[in-house]
Amino acid sequence: MDGFLEALKAAADSQSVYTAALPQWVQLWMNWMGLVLALGSLVFAFFKVEARWLLLAFVVSIIATMALGMAIGWNGLWGITHLVFWTPVVIYMWRRLPVINTNSVYGIWYLLALATMIISLVFDAKDVVQYLVA
Repeated sequence: MDGFLEALKAAADSQSVYTAALPQWVQLWMNWMGLVLALGSLVFAFFKVEARWLLLAFVVSIIATMALGMAIGWNGLWGITHLVFWTPVVIYMWRRLPVINTNSVYGIWYLLALATMIISLVFDAKDVVQYLVA
């Protein structure tokens, strides 16, 4: 167990160094994702099934990202976990959009969350493809 905890700490430290070296706009984008996706889904998960699915995908992608970082380090493959775990949620939320009251607080958050995930997936796909062809 001690070996795992040491590896986890090393991966977290390595991730911190990696993210600190990213352009400031990327760091701001990551903060935005945390605010909208993590905090927003946590708040609405008590009331709405869509938020629960988003929260689950967010948490699982964090765990998978850390595992990936522990296994191969931090690089352009980081976004593959979003592609795997967020794409089904984006499809689900897109299909649910007609039944969402977009004039409500929840509806506004829903649109922000959906747009945030779609934009993130575009960035992630670009990063993964660039990593694989390099």
